[in-house]
Amino acid sequence: MLLPFVFAGLAAIAAVVCVRLSTLRITTTGVEVRNYPQAAKQFPLEQVGQFEATPRVGNFSFLRPATATLVLADGSRVPVRTIFSPDAGHGVEALNKRVESLRETG
Repeated sequence: MLLPFVFAGLAAIAAVVCVRLSTLRITTTGVEVRNYPQAAKQFPLEQVGQFEATPRVGNFSFLRPATATLVLADGSRVPVRTIFSPDAGHGVEALNKRVESLRETG
């Protein structure tokens, strides 16, 4: 009887751990995305388009952590599990502002 609730709880804990251990850095050389447990991927600043918020859907969408998508200049999309960067701040708008400010100074 309680088995579905146990599985849902374990999935929620796994999602939180993956988001907490994922990193995002925006520097003058580019954007580094590490979606835990995958290896980090580096994208040069000239290949970076913008960040877009991932819509929350489903019955329990309020439980889903906020994530984003990095849209590259060629149109490809890279999922980003964290929307916090120590260099930029928190949120999609802050990430996009940081990318724009680096383009203007670079």
